[in-house]
Amino acid sequence: MKKIFLIMMTVTTALVMTACSGKVTNQTSSEDYKYSSYVYDDNAPQYYMSDNAAASETGYYYITGAPVNKNYNNKYIYYYDMVKDITIPLCSKVDCDHMTEDCEAYISKNNCIGYKIWYHNHRLYMIERTEEKDMLVSYDKTMRDKKEEKTLSINGMSVNSNPYNACVINGKLYYELSADGSMYICAASLNSDEQAYIVKQYISEYHYHERLTLYPMEDKIYINWLSGISASEYMYYIEQINTSTDEVIRLCNMNEKYPEIASTIIYTEWCVQSRYDNEGNIYLACVDDNKYIVRKLNISTGDIKDLYVQELQHEKDYGYVHLKNYDGNYIYIYKGVNLMALSGKPLDEQFKKYDNYIYILDTDGNIKDTVILNNTDEKVSGNISAEFYGGDERCLLIGFSTHDIKGLELSEEEQNLRIKLEDEVFKNKKGFVDVNVSAILDKSQIGSGNITLEPVTPE
Repeated sequence: MKKIFLIMMTVTTALVMTACSGKVTNQTSSEDYKYSSYVYDDNAPQYYMSDNAAASETGYYYITGAPVNKNYNNKYIYYYDMVKDITIPLCSKVDCDHMTEDCEAYISKNNCIGYKIWYHNHRLYMIERTEEKDMLVSYDKTMRDKKEEKTLSINGMSVNSNPYNACVINGKLYYELSADGSMYICAASLNSDEQAYIVKQYISEYHYHERLTLYPMEDKIYINWLSGISASEYMYYIEQINTSTDEVIRLCNMNEKYPEIASTIIYTEWCVQSRYDNEGNIYLACVDDNKYIVRKLNISTGDIKDLYVQELQHEKDYGYVHLKNYDGNYIYIYKGVNLMALSGKPLDEQFKKYDNYIYILDTDGNIKDTVILNNTDEKVSGNISAEFYGGDERCLLIGFSTHDIKGLELSEEEQNLRIKLEDEVFKNKKGFVDVNVSAILDKSQIGSGNITLEPVTPE
């Protein structure tokens, strides 16, 4: 473990930043800080971040499990300090191992609903659930100085914890409440005492499966609305909120306007993998003619282009390839190992060290670079699962749940702990060991042809 003195110094110094709102020019004493000229805009919507991560002036906050832990449900909040190039749990306890619920960095499912976090005006925001209500709360940069900002529950309803069902844009939180077959998009200001209010109510028409996700872009929020008619038929709607007026308009009924495209959409990914840009294009995942396809569709003009095509062995054989992220410049597609295709084959073939890929494309579909990942442990599957926390113009932050990724291996101390815990699990025949590895992709390397991931797993 790193000395606690170093941890405390990092928490104290790395998180002290210029105290002003709006656009902030980073100031640091480190001449080696690569992105010291980066201008952080506190009001810009962080559409490129996942729910459980947030960008700040000189780093990224994110929520994940401990590097090695038997308590696989436990989550902790970490800060990757780009200046110091170190990741730390937001805990000040001298004797803490950052592996239990006693750790100050521990995040429960109730004190942070859906593990959604946001960073705004030098504070961390999250939604807390109590027996009486759901509240917006905030903390300082070190997860101290807790403040109860305001009540988010309206008429006794609870905040929905589904992914991408809340976002912060222009100093305002937009989020979803749900009850009795209806969904509500609501809003609450982060900068005033105004109470939370309802923006729009969605009443389920088919009562089969309804889902909303919010995608902020500039001063607008795109709404992806999935409405299930039956187990095999879905309606796809695109709406938009003007965050200056809270006016909601219907942009498109995909089934009516683009029926051929709607028929190819992977319904489970409509609210997860779809992304938007500031020119009115949507990037969406489809399956057509036994191919997994990432398509770019201009909602207004109907112009469409297939950016990425992956041949499939059969139409349900697409669970290993995903449209993971769009950051305003590049699209990130992650292709793991096709475990379905390996099912039933000899074990030596199933556990062969197949490559996993991160393809980095521009918005015209040109592959600008490729990252290749593979395991070194012969006892584990070659498939590597990845969680793309997101990033900005500087870096892409990614999490993995495998201990032996080449170039991203755990430290010797963490490997020894993993082996010890795995022996205990084997002896007791109960539970399993959870591993969480963190890495960044330096975007200044894109296009160089030798791009690599750099390990930033907390030690």
